[in-house]
Amino acid sequence: MNKSLLRVLCVSIIFICSPLTPQAQESAFNANHQKMALLPGEVSGVSIVDGDLYCYASSVLLMAQRSGEQLLGFWADTQYVRLAEGINYLVRHPSTGDLYFTCPDKLGRSILYSCHQPEGKKAKVKKVRMAGMSVEHPTFTADGHIMIFSSRERRRSYGGYDLWYSLLENGKWSRPINLGNRINTTYDEISPSIYRDCLLFSSNGHDSDHTYLNIYSTRLIADHAIGDTVGMLQIGRCRVQKLPEPLNSDDADDIDMAIDTLRGCGYWVSKRVESDSDSQLYSFSGTLDGVLLWGRVKDKYDNPLPSVRVSALQSGLPICNTVTDVDGFYRLYLQCDQYYELTYQLNGYFIAFEDINTTKEDGEYLISEATLDVTMDNLSLGQRIFYDDLFGPGVDLELSDRGREKLAPLLRFLSDNPHMHVDISLSNDITNDQSFNSLLTGHRLQTIERFLYAQVPSSVTITTNNACAGRAGCNTATGLSRLSVVITEE
Repeated sequence: MNKSLLRVLCVSIIFICSPLTPQAQESAFNANHQKMALLPGEVSGVSIVDGDLYCYASSVLLMAQRSGEQLLGFWADTQYVRLAEGINYLVRHPSTGDLYFTCPDKLGRSILYSCHQPEGKKAKVKKVRMAGMSVEHPTFTADGHIMIFSSRERRRSYGGYDLWYSLLENGKWSRPINLGNRINTTYDEISPSIYRDCLLFSSNGHDSDHTYLNIYSTRLIADHAIGDTVGMLQIGRCRVQKLPEPLNSDDADDIDMAIDTLRGCGYWVSKRVESDSDSQLYSFSGTLDGVLLWGRVKDKYDNPLPSVRVSALQSGLPICNTVTDVDGFYRLYLQCDQYYELTYQLNGYFIAFEDINTTKEDGEYLISEATLDVTMDNLSLGQRIFYDDLFGPGVDLELSDRGREKLAPLLRFLSDNPHMHVDISLSNDITNDQSFNSLLTGHRLQTIERFLYAQVPSSVTITTNNACAGRAGCNTATGLSRLSVVITEE
């Protein structure tokens, strides 16, 4: 493995905010995004209420039946439809516990209502007056002080649907204020939701072609904190970020992001505009904020390597993976504050390894971007190849799981080319005692011999050399163990 590959071992990645290279390969979103269900007809909203998943489709309010992360199906709601006819969206206020919902009036405008129900008493439903504006898809900050919603208000809008906000002051909602032209465009901005200190929304005005609705995020900035959310809203100072694939697709409208923080999962809806198919509900597990890792894989001659399998592992188990494109680019979506082992695999090349800690720094973006380019060594005959730290800690005589994984491409190559000669040289600078290091090296060479002979064809010949025996050296107590391998034809 090229020594330069070790430059990020056990250190935090430095995050950058430059845009992704267009050639970057589609990422695996935590390896757990999946289709959940087809929703009939148009969907006007998806929300989480009291831990239950609700959506409004085909003029019916539906509640999902879930078992863990599995969706069992949707049933028509029988609890909340008793409050009013035509409920098409509902959400719970986080501090008062009141239920807020919207219904169309006789002119088809979306009207906001609140429902207060003391324990053991009848529910009291009242209209929430928002200066004569229609209200769609309301959402609240965690302290309930701020409500954000979408409205097709023509008098003070930038065009199409805009996002607005209102403050709860002395038990009443203030006159709505437009969120500004960094958020709103001359096209549509709809389906807002709040996740931690970020606003999520869908828009077809932030891309140049304006064809599809995609999901975006922007940070909420506060003058002072109230609880765990913003005290005063100053949206317009932070940049807007388009969320990565597969949360967004190139040929469909992506809307209605709903985050279930208690279950650690989220949902969104995707609908193909050109087709008559129903809307597709998708889900993902894990947190939404994370790190989009991308880079390029090349050989030692600086040529891009396509079809390299890039995998992120934790405790030896694969979390997510992808494949480099024709130009050698890859990208992976990783969770924040996690340790990952990255492997880069391609037939005819040795596996490259990187260890990273995804420590996210404060910034404007919900999803940070990081870059990591990798060089892979091919299996050239007659060239010396080095492996470091194949064994367990200290003076362990057994190969570690990581060591076995590092040697896997060598085993595969020898199995495919059974008439090879392998010259192995091992050195260990574990202590400053050369005799001890030489003895340890001898035992470890036997371990490597047994490991290779047990898995490669008998026609492969192996020669071993104790690099700590009979010479000055292996006495600096660096703690390093290094194996060098030269493969030649018989």
